[in-house]
Amino acid sequence: MDFVFNEQEKERIKGAVQALENESSGEIVPYFVARSDSYDEAKWISALLLTVLGIIFTGGLAYFWLLPSGTTTLMISVYLFSSAIFGFLAPMLFPAIGNFLISDSVQDQRVRQRAYEAFLSEEVFRTIDRTGILLFISAAEHKVVVLADSGINAKVQPSDWNGIVQLVINGIKTEELTHGIVKAINDCKKLLLDNGFIVRSDDTNELPDEIRIEE
Repeated sequence: MDFVFNEQEKERIKGAVQALENESSGEIVPYFVARSDSYDEAKWISALLLTVLGIIFTGGLAYFWLLPSGTTTLMISVYLFSSAIFGFLAPMLFPAIGNFLISDSVQDQRVRQRAYEAFLSEEVFRTIDRTGILLFISAAEHKVVVLADSGINAKVQPSDWNGIVQLVINGIKTEELTHGIVKAINDCKKLLLDNGFIVRSDDTNELPDEIRIEE
């Protein structure tokens, strides 16, 4: 499924970011990607599977004398080659096939790696008190990663982010992503305030408030 943020939705997310940063000392960066990796290996796996199935199918027909009369070796070769080509293209035409063929652990690894890259490229670490948070959303994999800087990690446990992650995942599954992101940011604000991250009197806006979108 495709997620497109209209201007009203972008403003809703920006408003939630501003509310968090007006009340707490945290800075949050929502970052959306349609997919974290191309998963090129899925193309080869799919091509191999369809080729093997084609061999089994034609072999079975030949064994039981069910091949149409006039079938030649060239025709069978063309059929198998076409199966391989279609298998190679299938994950590109139907991304869900790629998700099915690639293990969940591999997808987790690729999404997390992409989140680390976003953390660095957006310079989430460049806040005075090291209180930056990256809320990374990878839509195709239905995966969300929260990366907090050292100032927050000193007080907040990794498991404390689980509920926040689930809010966004639920938003992806129900096609209410903006609503899920806003709820997650609101819960991040509550988590920060509960752990003493109160806004300072000399606080400044250190990171842009808009959601980053990478199609």
